Amino acid sequence: MNVVICDDNREFLQLFRNMLEEQFALRDWLFQCSEYRSGEELLKADLTDVHAVFLDIDMPGMDGLQVAQRIRKQYSEIVILFVTAFLQYAVEGYNVEALRYLLKGNLSKDLPACLDAIQEKVFTNEETILLRTPSNSITARLKDIMYFEGTPQAHTIAHIYPDSKIDCMGRISEYETLLADKGFLRVQRSYLVNSMFITDLCSYTATIVNGETLSVSRKQYRQISVEYMKWKGHHI
Repeated sequence: MNVVICDDNREFLQLFRNMLEEQFALRDWLFQCSEYRSGEELLKADLTDVHAVFLDIDMPGMDGLQVAQRIRKQYSEIVILFVTAFLQYAVEGYNVEALRYLLKGNLSKDLPACLDAIQEKVFTNEETILLRTPSNSITARLKDIMYFEGTPQAHTIAHIYPDSKIDCMGRISEYETLLADKGFLRVQRSYLVNSMFITDLCSYTATIVNGETLSVSRKQYRQISVEYMKWKGHHI
């Protein structure tokens, strides 16, 4: 899970990050976290791959409620949570579809249930796949996976948008079977690509949204192109 914390108190930022790291470790969940000291700084960032934002409300300049309104307009799926010492803002918080309203004095008690609620919100009713790694299992949303890359060994690398990688157990052919009819194209022996991340398919190459180019089988190029155009025609 990729989360953001925004609070003008540097000491609280570190304390809260430590609490999040502890809770994610207990659940054996992968965790990425970015920190911001002001709403203005946060709004300059690209939050496309962020799952949840923890916002302080009472900040100098642009307050957390104003920041949340701006985030909600641009990123409709992000989970917004307020972390504050003041109760009087609760109603305004729910007006921007905040999932939780956490009091700083009760974090130790309330954070575990809050993280479970985020997990359910992010992954329930989303198409997901269970990725088995050498040490654990990870639930990933299909819409976050750019492509799978096969290796000479009996494992596969999942490339997650925008630039993460997960080393998975199993051969690429197994993932091709699991993801049949889910918009994933086997463009060649080593690559199983999510069609939604393809920006161009021509000259025996597939260009991915992050700028990567993957070679496409010359022998199967025509059929792959037909399958991609069929998918694109149903998703315009």
